[in-house]
Amino acid sequence: MKLLGSIVFLLVLGSALAYKSYSGYQVLKTAPLTPAAMPYVNRLSRRFDFWGTPSVGRPATVMVSPEDAPIIIAAFNRMRISHEVSVADLGPEVEKERAANEALRLALPRKPRVAAYDRYMTFEEIDAHIHETVDGNPDVASILDLGLSYEGRELHGIKLSNGAAGQKSVWFDCAIHAREWIAPPVCLRIIDEVLADSALRDLADWYILPVANPDGYSYSHTDDRFWRKTRRPNQGSSCVGTDPNRNFDFLWDSAGDPCTEVFPGSSAFSEPECGAIGNFISSNADSLVLYVAVHSYGELILYPFGHTVEPVPNVDDLIAAGTASADAIAAVGGTRYSVENSAAGLYFTFGASDDYAYGIGAALYSYTYELSGGGSGGFNPPASAIQGVVDEVWPGLKTLVEYSLAN
Repeated sequence: MKLLGSIVFLLVLGSALAYKSYSGYQVLKTAPLTPAAMPYVNRLSRRFDFWGTPSVGRPATVMVSPEDAPIIIAAFNRMRISHEVSVADLGPEVEKERAANEALRLALPRKPRVAAYDRYMTFEEIDAHIHETVDGNPDVASILDLGLSYEGRELHGIKLSNGAAGQKSVWFDCAIHAREWIAPPVCLRIIDEVLADSALRDLADWYILPVANPDGYSYSHTDDRFWRKTRRPNQGSSCVGTDPNRNFDFLWDSAGDPCTEVFPGSSAFSEPECGAIGNFISSNADSLVLYVAVHSYGELILYPFGHTVEPVPNVDDLIAAGTASADAIAAVGGTRYSVENSAAGLYFTFGASDDYAYGIGAALYSYTYELSGGGSGGFNPPASAIQGVVDEVWPGLKTLVEYSLAN
């Protein structure tokens, strides 16, 4: 153990210069937000890094640099939004997590065709796992090849099917926001379950994309733990990346600063990853019944739209399916997910993937799942939490698929 500890220390020390330091960064948490506060929070979210989904009746969490802390604290005070310091210094927390993950990687090497739920897998490990799974199950599994990311990584998912003609289809993607490491294990669990159960494949063809933002996900492992966006440079700006969940071609919003976490990009589908997913959805609109984007965090099941609280035509079905899913999740360990319209908390979004899938008429059932959070702020639950999250969420997702295909 002493030798392992020394190796981990040297590895972390050797890469410390490349990894972004969060020394002095704070995490602030507000009191539950009021409707009157939401217009201000919407504006602040265009500049500051709010974690989770700010909404009426819930606290908001925001990460701020030492330079920005006085600015947002003054803004909260002007708006009379009560707040407290949740994490006084994020730096040691990030380094502690980094060392723990490296120790687990060395102690628990990846096994071929076995998804790891006891540590966070890198993009390369996940991609290798997908290919090994397909190679080992050629009768029911095939590579979903969506092309390449901006930096040239394979945008590969998996198709699971019994091969019946005329099947309906369901889609799941994870980690379109790079720092949401808890999401890919959920997609990997879906693959495990569907691969093992022919009856699930009789219901539909399953398309699963465990890492929808490969460049950003890799960068969050190697350079910046809380990186959210893609990695494509922005012309005329030193700031890199676009929020991929604001980049889909449905009510895309052209306004934005490339230096913010919610920059929607230079145009709809400017990001090759988003364009590839969008092209798949539109090309398979005739068969696609269900679209699910897995995010973290918040314990929410969100349905369209993100820009308005006006109900969509099949809102009752969306609520019923979401509620059945939430009940199945709660039955495992008591965790209660809330089923809501994406804009119900008065935090408005444009160009989101679930809105695109629903808005173009491809998927009558379209959702964003915000998983349970953890760790020092929410996006970084310890590896020990992975198994519990995937165990409780899978029954909810299975129920959602069964409901959407039966109605």
